[in-house]
Formats: sequence, C-alpha cells, structure tokens
Amino acid sequence: MEEFFLKRRTISLETWQIILVIVAAILGVVGFGALVERAASDTQRTSGITEIALQVARIPVTGRRMTREFLTRTKPTHTHEQRFGSEKGFKRFKDGDDEALLLTRYDGDENRSVVELLDLENGLIHHRYDPDFLDILRDSQLPDDIAGLDRIKKPQNFTISHPILAEDGGLIFHGMNTPLTKVDVCSNTVWMVDKLFHHSLERDAAGNYWSSIYLDPPHLKNMPRTWHDDALIQISPDGEVLYEKSLAEILIDNDLSHLVFSGTRYTEDPLHVNDVQPALNDGPHWKRGDLFLSLRHTSTIMLYRPSTNEVLWWREGPWMMQHDVDILNDHQIAIFNNNTGALPWGHVVIGVNDTIIYDFSTDEIKTPFSEGFKINEIRTALEGRSEILPDGEIFVEETNHGRLLKMNAAGDITWQYINRANDERLYVVNWTRYIDNALAKRAAEIAAQKCISL
Repeated sequence: MEEFFLKRRTISLETWQIILVIVAAILGVVGFGALVERAASDTQRTSGITEIALQVARIPVTGRRMTREFLTRTKPTHTHEQRFGSEKGFKRFKDGDDEALLLTRYDGDENRSVVELLDLENGLIHHRYDPDFLDILRDSQLPDDIAGLDRIKKPQNFTISHPILAEDGGLIFHGMNTPLTKVDVCSNTVWMVDKLFHHSLERDAAGNYWSSIYLDPPHLKNMPRTWHDDALIQISPDGEVLYEKSLAEILIDNDLSHLVFSGTRYTEDPLHVNDVQPALNDGPHWKRGDLFLSLRHTSTIMLYRPSTNEVLWWREGPWMMQHDVDILNDHQIAIFNNNTGALPWGHVVIGVNDTIIYDFSTDEIKTPFSEGFKINEIRTALEGRSEILPDGEIFVEETNHGRLLKMNAAGDITWQYINRANDERLYVVNWTRYIDNALAKRAAEIAAQKCISL
C-alpha cells in the first residue's frame, strides 16, 4: 500500500510539472501576443522589448519572402515577368520626338536606383543622379516598423520614385515610404522633409510640391498604427511644410465616410491615394489650386478644394485600381486605367491597361488609345503612368514590366525603352517623367561646371 501511494505521488508530481509547463507556455504566448499588439498599435513606442517581439513575430513572413526570392531568383526590383525577347535599352522607330525623359529606373548592373536625363532624339544620357541613400536616411527619425524602412535603408532596396527636375538642376524625390529629399545637380543632399512620402509628386502653379504621406500615428481615433492614414501634403521649394491634412478626415467632413469604412472586412489600406494632381489654371469645372486625387482601392477619382475643404466631384469607375490622373484642358481629364482586379491569386489585369478620357462638359467617356494598348500588350497590374502629348501621341510607362514607350492611337511605336540589365533580366522603372529637352540639357551643363565627376 505504501509503495502504491508513493508511486501515485511520483506520477502526480510529473503531471503537475507538465501542467505547469503548459500553463507557462500559454501565459508566454498570451504575453508575447500582447507585446506584439502593443508594438503594432501603441503610438508612444516606449518599450524596446515590444519592438523585439514584433520583429520575432515577423520571422515567418520575412523567411517566406526570402525563400521565395531565393528559389525564384526574383526581387522586388525585378519585373513581374521576363518579356520582350532580348530587347534592351532605347530604340527609335520613327522620327518626331526631340524631348527628354527624367528616366527613373532600377539599374540591375549596379543594384541600385538611379535617375538619368535621357535625350529622346538620340538616346544619349545627358546626366545621371546617384544620391547617397544612407546619407539621406541617416538623420531620419521615422519608425522602421511602420513602412518597412528597415528594408528600405539598405541602398539596394531604395527605389527613387517620381522625381521632379528643378530649374537649378537639382532633383526632388522620395523612395516610396521615405522622406522627401532634394539633392543638387551633383547628387548632394540639400534638404529633407522627414515624413512617410509615397506615390506621386507634382508641382503646382506657385512652384510648391504636392504629394501624399502616411500619418504616424493615424489621426482617426481608435485606429492601430498599422492602419494607413493617407494625408495630402504641400511642400515649398525650400522644403517647408505648407499644408497637411488626413484624407480620411477630408472624406468624413464631406459625408463620404463610406469610402473609408465600407467593405465586407477590415482593411489597413482602404483608400491608397496614388496621385495628387494640382490644377494650374481656372476653368469652368475647377479653379487654380484645386486637386485631382486618385484613390486606387476604391477605384475613385476625386476633385478636392483645399482652401475650403470641399470635395467638389467624385466618381467610381469605369476605371479599376487606376493610377495617374492628368488634366488635359479646361474640361477633360485623362486617367491611366490599370484595369486590375483583386483575384484570389493576386492583382491581375483584366485584358490590358488603357487611358480613359473623361469630359466634364458632356459626362462622356472616351478611350482613343485602346487599340494601341492591345496591340502592344501593355498590362502593368500595379503603378503605371501615361501622358497624352501635344502631338496627339501618348507616352506610357509599364512600371511592372520595365518598359517605356511612345505610340499613336493605332499602336505604332515612335520609340521604346526596355530596362534590361547585363544578367538579361528586366528591372522595374519607377514613375518616369516626360520633360523638356532644353531643361535636361541645362541641368547637364550645370553639372559639367559644378560636379567633380559624373
């Protein structure tokens, strides 16, 4: 009998040890989850241990991404497909263009993002900008965990996006979720605005810059830090913030809350503004200083007046997940229609892209370049730009496939640029801008005088 009870006591002790281990594990998981939740939502970010917990929680996602890149030999800077045979670089097919490109691309040979002034008449490079990305971000106080800055701070992952060429030869740009920066013609940093800038950068009639940023923390109450609170921002030529306002607050103020909160499930990125286009002149439908906005995730184009906080006009579709709205004249706008659908296996172009012209005077929709888009199979699922030029042709950036081209409505190509490196892979282009060749040559002349080496 004594032996029996002793044996039971031994078994009971082992059982209690197991139970205690299980309880401790459960408490550990709950505690770890609380730390991760706090790191993701606590706007004060006071505890270093919460940041460690968040990084540990991200190990599966980071590992999956790295494994996929290793097995498929792809990186975010690679294009979505390998297309266009072996074609590479600039090629002219017919005469009729003497302008230039502010060519923004990922250089696969040097493993870094660059900006080049490309002469479209002969394909020559007037000048090249090679900013020091580490220098740009060294003094930034932005939190790494919100926008993936820990990854972007590696020079090979910084992608210059939608730069503007200044009259003095300098360059204003961001790296998609990085500070806005101006460098001089020799690529030395002049000023930096330490906010999370993303997508388009445009100049208004007064010479100020308009773009979009993520607010950290979000201005809306009870929203976690991971929720994308897009805001409109205006910056002076000297890098001073002149205007800043949450887009969600703008929509709520204008009785458009459904664009922010509707849907069958919660999303951290309900609006996804990707273009802020200032009106440069007064017209019958808008005034100088008004802004056209493109909201990708609601397939919405909107006209907003910052001076009175009024949404003057908005429309959902027929464009889908569009980018790049342009003002053509005093009654028409053009929208680059990605025509992209969110399908179970990812974002997929339904057919091809297109550029849609909307007429405010007649409420009509026209697609004069549809045939050209079909013939040339232009189908970037994300990003992408177009510009209808004074000669009636259209300039298109097929961002995800590393191609730029100019064509007429029938699809005849005037010139084409394909961003292929010596490893025969295609690399992305990042919001290239069509510019005046005289401005490009002047920047190159300034560089020749001021820069030690190019």
